[in-house]
Amino acid sequence: MVPLGAVALLVVATAVAVLVMLAVRRFGPPKGAAKGFMHDPVPPAGVFSVLGVAFAVLLAFVLFLAFEGYVRAHEGASREAVAVSQLLRTSSLFPAQQGEELRGDLECYARAVVSDEWPKMSKGQESALVGQWIEEIETTVDEAPIDSARSEIALSQWLSEMTERREGRRARLSEASSDIPAPVWLMLLAGALVTVLYILIFADRRERWWVQAAMMGTITGLVVSSMLVIDFLDHPFIEDGAFIPPEEMTTSLRLFEEQIAGGPPVTFPCDDQGRPG
Repeated sequence: MVPLGAVALLVVATAVAVLVMLAVRRFGPPKGAAKGFMHDPVPPAGVFSVLGVAFAVLLAFVLFLAFEGYVRAHEGASREAVAVSQLLRTSSLFPAQQGEELRGDLECYARAVVSDEWPKMSKGQESALVGQWIEEIETTVDEAPIDSARSEIALSQWLSEMTERREGRRARLSEASSDIPAPVWLMLLAGALVTVLYILIFADRRERWWVQAAMMGTITGLVVSSMLVIDFLDHPFIEDGAFIPPEEMTTSLRLFEEQIAGGPPVTFPCDDQGRPG
């Protein structure tokens, strides 16, 4: 769902641009005059075409950059959740004591990701609590006896899946902060402003007011909405129209809890938010 703030910004920006256009028309020549602000409208129209194409190319490039980062964030979150599910299965190959500890640590890791790290990513931060559970998992694996073919296979499979988990987490964390550099945003804002303001050259009171209002409103609405989409995609973990929720990790948690529901009760070393307890 598109946030109301974005809709309000789009409406206000478009309304202001239309009002400016209508105000500028008042300073134009009267309706009976032969010419408006321009002696010859062809050169300004040509300049506007070049300006529009240049801004469209820049806009498309930045939009592609933002969308690519959004896709990486989504794929990273999915890879991490799948890896956690696989790790939970692999933990059964370890000796009983280490296997039970690993299952508890992985459950707490997943809870901490959902409850603690996901909200922090909206500010471009990572969770120290998640890092704590990673250390617990690595310590448990280091203490597991590797004295049989079964345990060797388990360790090899575990290390491979931990690599997938680490790469998935790294991908989503890297996209938690903006991928678009500040100079690119500055250039984009400058291009948008110049493109919209240039339309004022075509203000002419001899034309119907609603025609010129529609021209200004259409261009302004398209420019502002495009930049809002870029901003949404560039911040995939802020709760707006492009928010990536922790659904994959939540699904992994639910599947694990369903698996242990029919067995003996399991005590996890953490609470529902992943805090040690």
